[in-house]
Amino acid sequence: MTGSNPQQKHILSSQYRVVIAYDFGTTYSGAAYAFTHSSPIEVFDIQNWPHKGGNFYPKVPTVSVYPKQSSPFKRSVLSEWGHSAKKAMLKPDAIKQNILLSEFKLHLDESLHRPNLGNELTPVQAVGDYLSELHKHTLQELSRSFAKNYHPDTFRYCLTVPAVWTDKAKNLMRQAAIQAGLINPSDPSDRLILVSEPEAAALYCEETMTDQVHLKDNDRIMICDAGGGTVDLIVFQVNFKNGGSSGGRKRELKEVTKGMGESCGSVFLDNGFLELLKTKLGAKVMSKVTPREMNSMMGYFIDTIKPEFNETDDYYLELPRSVKIEDIPASIREYDDEGHLDDGILKFSGQELKNNVFDPVVDKVLSLIEKQYQQIPDGRLNFMFLVGGFGSSKYLYQRIHKVFKDTKVNQIVCPADRAALAVVRGAAYFGVHPEVVVSRVSRRTYGINISEIFDEKLDPPSKRVERPDCVRCKDRFYYFVKKNDEVQVDHCISKEFFAYYGIQKTVDIGLYATESDHVPRYTDEPGVPRIANISVPVPKVSKMKKNEHLFFTIRMYFGRTEIRMEAEFKTGQKYEVNCDFDTVLR
Repeated sequence: MTGSNPQQKHILSSQYRVVIAYDFGTTYSGAAYAFTHSSPIEVFDIQNWPHKGGNFYPKVPTVSVYPKQSSPFKRSVLSEWGHSAKKAMLKPDAIKQNILLSEFKLHLDESLHRPNLGNELTPVQAVGDYLSELHKHTLQELSRSFAKNYHPDTFRYCLTVPAVWTDKAKNLMRQAAIQAGLINPSDPSDRLILVSEPEAAALYCEETMTDQVHLKDNDRIMICDAGGGTVDLIVFQVNFKNGGSSGGRKRELKEVTKGMGESCGSVFLDNGFLELLKTKLGAKVMSKVTPREMNSMMGYFIDTIKPEFNETDDYYLELPRSVKIEDIPASIREYDDEGHLDDGILKFSGQELKNNVFDPVVDKVLSLIEKQYQQIPDGRLNFMFLVGGFGSSKYLYQRIHKVFKDTKVNQIVCPADRAALAVVRGAAYFGVHPEVVVSRVSRRTYGINISEIFDEKLDPPSKRVERPDCVRCKDRFYYFVKKNDEVQVDHCISKEFFAYYGIQKTVDIGLYATESDHVPRYTDEPGVPRIANISVPVPKVSKMKKNEHLFFTIRMYFGRTEIRMEAEFKTGQKYEVNCDFDTVLR
C-alpha cells in the first residue's frame, strides 16, 4: 500500500447538486437519485431498464454475459447485462458460446471461498463491468430529467455494501466503482460514499414511515435487510432535536449495536430447491436436463413458489420434455397421497419445501436476529422493519412475527410501498444528509504496529531491538479504537510518533484489526491479522542530522463505513493514506 499526497480537485459537500445511489445486489440491482438542495427531499427511482418487457419488478437482474474467451491473455468484454443478458442466454447455442455470470457480488467477500469466475475475470473486473453499464444507463435516464442542468462534476455517489463485509471487500467495491467510471482516483474520497445496506434501509424507514409508525424520541428500531445474498441487521435509536431545516424537529440516528450480517439471503433458498430437485429426480435424470430447461424450472421456483410460499399449500412443477418418465425413481412415478408425479407434473408438498428449502435458511435469519437483539442494552426494542426482496417474503414475516412479536419487539413492519427499493432510496437520502447518522459502534479493535520502550518484565527477548537512543520492543499494538466503542461520525483519533531521520526513506506502518474482546499487546498475536500496509515517504529536511527524531502525526477517522487515515509531518506535509486492504478479517 502506498501513501500519497494527491493534488485532488476539491469539491465542498455543499457544492454537490445531485446524489446518485446504487444498490448493487447479489440478484438484483437498483438505482435512484435526489437533488441536494430540494426541500423536502424527493427521491426518484430508476425503473425503466433496457429490455425489461413485461417485468414489473423495479430493479434490474444482476447478471452479465461474456463471449467465451479463446485466449487467456485477452481481457473479456461484457456483451450483455441485466434483462438483455437473460434474453441472450435463451438463444440457440448461447450456452456454448457465452458464459453467464450471476451472484458475482459474493466473490468480493473472500471468506465465502467462491469458485473462480470464467474467462479469467477478477471479481473487481466483473463488478466494475456491470456497474459501468448500470451507471451509463442511469446517466441516460437522468439526461431526461431536471438533473441534465447540472454538470456531472457536481454529482455525488452512494454505493451500498453489506454490513458483514470486511474492510478489504469494501475497498474492492470502491476499486470497482473507480473502474466503472463513477469517480476518478483523483476525486475527493467523499464524492463516493459507501453506506451499509441496513443503515440505508434504516434511513428510508425513518424518513418515510415516521408518521405511519409514530416514532417517538428515544425509540429504537431494528432493520432486517434480507436480500439475495446477505441478511444484514442494525439497531438505531431515533433522537429528535429542535432546529430542523424547516424550523421543526431534526431527527438523528445513533447506532445502538454494531451491525451484523450473514450470507443467508434468498439465493440460498434457490440452492436448497435445486438440491431437493436433484434428490427427487435423481442424477440420471438431472444429467439430461438442458441448461435452458433448468433455468425454466428454477424460474418457476423463484417467480412462483418463493414469493408466496405457504407451508400448508402444495406446488406443482411441469417437467421438461427431456425428462423421461421411465428414468424417474420409482418412488415418485405414481401420483397419490404419498407419491409426487402425474402426467409429467412433479408435486412438492408445503411440508417438504418447509423442511428442505425454507426452514434451513429462515432458521439462520432468526438466529441472526436473536444475536443482534441480545446486543441491545436492556432489551428495549420498539420497531422491527423487514426490507429487501427476501424481507417481503410472507413466510419469513410469519416466522419472525411468531418468535419476536410482543416478547421482544412491540411492532414488526414490512413496508408495502417500494420495499424492494428501500435500500437504494435510503442511500440517496444518506447522500443528501449524511449528518443524520451521528454515531456508530465499532465492529473491531483497530491499531497500528509501533516500537515502545522495552520492558524486561513483560516483553520476551525476541522482541528486543537496539535503537540509536534506547532499547525498544518491536511489534507493539497501539490501538486507536476498541471493539464495541461508540464512535462519533468522523471522530478523529490522533497520535504523534517519530522516525529516525536518514535511516529510512519511508515510514512503514501496518494497520491491524481484531474481533477479540481484549486489546492485544503485540501485533503478531493469534487473531490479530494485518489488514493493510501503509507506506508514507519521509520528507527531506534541511539541517536535520541522521538519527534525529522526525515527528509526525497519524490520524485515523472512524464512524463511517470506511476507515480514513492521514499522516502529517512537522514540516507541514500532509499525506492522505490510501489503504489497499490485503487480508480478510473474520
